[in-house]
Amino acid sequence: MRFFYTILFSLLLGNILAICAQSSSEKIDIIEQNLKSSKDFMQKNLDSSFFYANRAQLLSQKIDNDTLLAKANIQKSSVLIFKKGFNEADSLLQGNLTKRLPLHIEGQTLHNLGTIQYYKQDFEKALDIYLQAAKTMEKVSNSKLLVNTYTNIGTINSILKNFKNATTYLERALPLSEFNEILRLQILVNLSNIYKEQKLYKKFSSTILEAEQLAEKYKSKRSLSAIYNNLSTHYSEDALNNPELDYDLSITYGKKSVAIKKELNLIHSLGLPYNNIGHSYLRKGQYQTAIKYLDSALPKSQGLLKSYVYNNLKESYEGINNFKKAIIYADLKDQLKDSINNAQQKEKVAELTEKFESEKKQQQIDILDTKTELQALTISQQKYLLIVLIAFGLLFLILGYFGFQNYKTKQQLNTVLLQQKLRKTQLNPHFLFNALQSIQNFIYKNDKEKSSSYLSSYSKLIRLVLEKSDDNFTSVADDQLAIESYLKLQQLNQNDSFSYTVTVENTVDEDFDTLPTLITQPFVENAVLHGLKNVTNGNIAVSYYKENAILFVSIKDNGKGFEVKSEESKKLHKSMSMNIIKEQLENLNRTSKGFNGDISIHPSQSGTKVTLSFASK
Repeated sequence: MRFFYTILFSLLLGNILAICAQSSSEKIDIIEQNLKSSKDFMQKNLDSSFFYANRAQLLSQKIDNDTLLAKANIQKSSVLIFKKGFNEADSLLQGNLTKRLPLHIEGQTLHNLGTIQYYKQDFEKALDIYLQAAKTMEKVSNSKLLVNTYTNIGTINSILKNFKNATTYLERALPLSEFNEILRLQILVNLSNIYKEQKLYKKFSSTILEAEQLAEKYKSKRSLSAIYNNLSTHYSEDALNNPELDYDLSITYGKKSVAIKKELNLIHSLGLPYNNIGHSYLRKGQYQTAIKYLDSALPKSQGLLKSYVYNNLKESYEGINNFKKAIIYADLKDQLKDSINNAQQKEKVAELTEKFESEKKQQQIDILDTKTELQALTISQQKYLLIVLIAFGLLFLILGYFGFQNYKTKQQLNTVLLQQKLRKTQLNPHFLFNALQSIQNFIYKNDKEKSSSYLSSYSKLIRLVLEKSDDNFTSVADDQLAIESYLKLQQLNQNDSFSYTVTVENTVDEDFDTLPTLITQPFVENAVLHGLKNVTNGNIAVSYYKENAILFVSIKDNGKGFEVKSEESKKLHKSMSMNIIKEQLENLNRTSKGFNGDISIHPSQSGTKVTLSFASK
């Protein structure tokens, strides 16, 4: 008997844990969706990206999940880096490092910390952190994470003239960049610069040709400008020692680069292409033309480039026998000090890189030895069993995959059609036009407070409808915000002929309790347009509450009900889009595991009450 009760208790405990896990899983899905939305908006709208990253962070803190919170901190820090909020980003990432996290998240944290220092131009510190990030991420063998870190390590070494180390890391990054051709273009341009510096002309030619093809494919004018610069410099500087090169090509590519830079308004960077063109005309013996381009290059040149321009001007004036000016430019060249190369910084960078390489090689040797021993013990025993299991597994997966894809495609099509219909019911053109016209009247009357208030409600409603209409579910907080914004605008359109209240009881968790997207607004619209029609002192009450784990939404008006006239009944049917809403609920009941939604309508002579219920098992 004791054994029986022990088994029963275990089963009950398992069920409780399963329910808790399912609830936690739903909350995690909401957080992951917010992180995805933030990443989607990164290249479009930084403010929207920050909004979703911040929401993901706050929700992660609620459920006390360190891994999710760390991911949210990484995403939020990425947005802050773009917005130049370096101190706040650094604080978030340092908080990650105080916890024990999965290696790939630790690696991403270190990568973002390195990026902060890179943007601050503290290259030595940035390189040190990037090397730590690379060492961490190599343990999980995730090429998409590693490629950015390798690229940044190579770029910093290139800036510091450590071309050997720069070549090593950029060549490692190149084969990992197949999934992102824009990133590959950046790596190819950097590599071509390094190959040229090392006089590896064959590698330079093949690399810059591929870079030019990608730049033209994606119409990347900034990249094309840099590529044409490199080719112009190549044909200008190396023609003396390479009879296959000629100065006419240097002039052609230099002029192409100048044209693009002027188009992009990059006037400050015209010094190098002007100098290349001037140098080529100098070597062709066309001294006056050379002087014209070199004079244009001079005010836009700094450091070592300015020294080259002075030298080319000296030689050009010598060519036309104007030795007085030639001497002036020779003196200017001698006075100019070269402050670009920093020997101490180069030595530290080389030391850090060599230390990392040594540790990495030893680690690889240890890993290979361990793998060899394990393989010798297990391969002979598991070989045939593994083959059979893989064959059955693949067959099962293939059959299941095609069946699931067919089912998923049908469901997605139904969902998209419903979302399109629901979006149309939300964005009623007549309602939007009246609201905008009313807001415009306030602006003309210089009523700043009302116009600002109604514009805020209008923008919130439009943003929520457009951003959430593609999702099956939305939070109570977002639904409440949409309803309040809609009712405020309807008050404006109806000349404040009614009042309203929207309440959320304490039994409801606004952030995590969810209901189908865009389902409540049509009922509220019906109450405004039909329930309260020709009613003085009209009132609409919307309430969110939970009973026995079921979420309810009550929409009640004190109008005359919709059974007074048959014509009014037909209007209600059309306004509420009942067929669309019922179809939406049936689709969600069928496709969303454990979900069950229902609608009940209670008309009377003193008003109408609509109750929506949503149960999650």
